[in-house]
Amino acid sequence: MFKNCKEKMDIEEKIPWIRLAISKGIGPITFWNLLKKANGSAKNALNLVDEISSEEAAEDLLIQHNKSGFCILTAYEKYFPQKLKLIKDCPPILSVKGNLELLNKRSIAIVGARNASLLGKIFALKIAKSIGTNGFAVVSGMARGIDCSAHEGSIETGTIAIFAGGLDIIYPPENANLCDSILKNKGVIISEMMPGTPIDPSLFPRRNRIIAGVSEGVVLIEAAIKSGSLITAKFALEQGKEVFAVPGNPSDPRSKGCNLLIKQGAVLVDSVEDILSCFNLNSPKVEQIQESVDIFPIKEDTLSLKTSILSELSTTPISIEILFQHQNCGLPNLLVALGELEAEGKIRRYANSEVSLL
Repeated sequence: MFKNCKEKMDIEEKIPWIRLAISKGIGPITFWNLLKKANGSAKNALNLVDEISSEEAAEDLLIQHNKSGFCILTAYEKYFPQKLKLIKDCPPILSVKGNLELLNKRSIAIVGARNASLLGKIFALKIAKSIGTNGFAVVSGMARGIDCSAHEGSIETGTIAIFAGGLDIIYPPENANLCDSILKNKGVIISEMMPGTPIDPSLFPRRNRIIAGVSEGVVLIEAAIKSGSLITAKFALEQGKEVFAVPGNPSDPRSKGCNLLIKQGAVLVDSVEDILSCFNLNSPKVEQIQESVDIFPIKEDTLSLKTSILSELSTTPISIEILFQHQNCGLPNLLVALGELEAEGKIRRYANSEVSLL
């Protein structure tokens, strides 16, 4: 069905395809079954559907995309991700904005905890940067924590952000600047959902299958047992993709999912070489993370500062110097907050100027 994909589908073909894709009750598997029955003709497949979306609705959707700087890619068109076509529930259309050529570049996904530790986020940033330097696009889901770090680390080399809702709905809202940076740096954002689709919990697993679908492998960093990241890993395994996991402290709930995957045969990752060697790239170019030398303003809200510190820490010790570099506060305030947290029995400080959660 896809052997003779076109650079761009003619509007006479595209309208019926979109109508069928957005008709009520037509999911990806039903779409492909109908198309098969109609010998690959979306126009003929419309005759097999009782409740069809109107031609005007499809035309309005195209107009809406054009006005927003988005485009609709059908699975029959050249720039549609080729790897995504191999999954049984491939979305028949995608809403896309940005560098379309990136969609068929070799790519690796990095996903993980939203409430990631500072060490986890630093490692995700480093791995993403190195993966990008070695010729891969980095795929992730625009969530807080590990996803953000994965996108930030691969901004300059090419990153693919998969949205759960419509492309006009940035989620979480604080990622608006990250989204702008992705597009300004020749990255791309995509969604199976059409513009205006609000965020709903049911959409995240659908997004996760696309994250796995466009990638050659999936790297998990800090994933709890019951998490969207493990769902992504499950999709990757079903699709025959390689799964990589970064081990963590057994007492940290954020690492239990990764540790379980390693027990079950996932590739253990403690450096980018563990990932690239699986793709016959044994001499990776490793990019060094630039250390921040910003002068941080004084932060007087100690309660907020303590909450921020706790969200960054895990049971694995981290140096106070690194923690300071990632907190928007003055060093005196940081030390006061650490002293209070230690007195409250929430953290442990070590003689070598390291700190961790108890």
